[in-house]
Amino acid sequence: MRRTERRRVFAPAAGAALLLAAVCAAPAALAQKWPTRPLTLIVPGAVGSSTDNIARVYADRLAQQLGQPVVIDIKAGGNGAVGARALAAAKPDGYTLMMPGNSIIVLATYTVKNASYDPEKDFVPVAQVVAIPFGIATGNDQPMKTLADLMAVARQKEVFFGSPGSASISRLIGEWLKQKGATGLTNVAYPSSAPAHLDMMGGRLPVMIDGLGGVAPHVKSGKVRLLAVTTPQRAKTFPDTPTAAETIPGFVVPGFFAVVAPPGTPNDVIEILNRESRLVAQDPRLNERYEVFGAEAASGTRADLDRLIREQRVLFKGLVEQAKIQPE
Repeated sequence: MRRTERRRVFAPAAGAALLLAAVCAAPAALAQKWPTRPLTLIVPGAVGSSTDNIARVYADRLAQQLGQPVVIDIKAGGNGAVGARALAAAKPDGYTLMMPGNSIIVLATYTVKNASYDPEKDFVPVAQVVAIPFGIATGNDQPMKTLADLMAVARQKEVFFGSPGSASISRLIGEWLKQKGATGLTNVAYPSSAPAHLDMMGGRLPVMIDGLGGVAPHVKSGKVRLLAVTTPQRAKTFPDTPTAAETIPGFVVPGFFAVVAPPGTPNDVIEILNRESRLVAQDPRLNERYEVFGAEAASGTRADLDRLIREQRVLFKGLVEQAKIQPE
């Protein structure tokens, strides 16, 4: 009788334990099987843009790691809104991802009026893909040879600097330099980088702040002088150029592209994508291809990416408010 009672008492507990084990095993089983079909990587930029080119390099290498094709899907427009809507409509199973830059992940929160997406709620950060230094450059006809020279001159008089847009990261870098003492820096917003570069080389614009990929060809040709880059370390393409932080401690503003997933994507799948993305970044051949676009392979844990995004949101929010930039 006692044995029967024991069985009756302990059988439910044993059943619950088996059920719990089955539930816990389900994500692991999913992760072991994933992926079983091609992935789609949404690119919120135009065909031939730096976003598109970098995404294709990454996708090709990630496909090798996963053993499945990674298909590029161009969804340009609306400051990332078109791509964000496509991502939101996708099933959160890890098979549809997007690769935005920090102008979409971070800056759009404070500069895009009536945005149809919320980067803080609609994107799940997966992995950083590249870091993109911003370059602080000047024309060869200018007296400034270093960032310290620029800071000194801009303390004494007005110095115009160009940026591709009035609410761009380049503009905010200039605003931060103003906060650090270059009070005479005054922004000239251009519709794109190319006309600003021409004005700088033609002596009509003293300073330009832009992604290194845009400035690099003019620096290499000797038409432009690169004063500093904004990444934590010196750019591999210009190892003799100091970082801005070497002159202004703590002055670090790395541009970046990262992979994000829809909310609800299984955690195990995101972990796989992060792990494989870090392995992709270790391939030395990638940097040779990224350098053409002024980018460098980057990797880190999901926590590293979360921290980078949080830090930039705090920085950019403060700079937008300080400069009184209105959402457009």
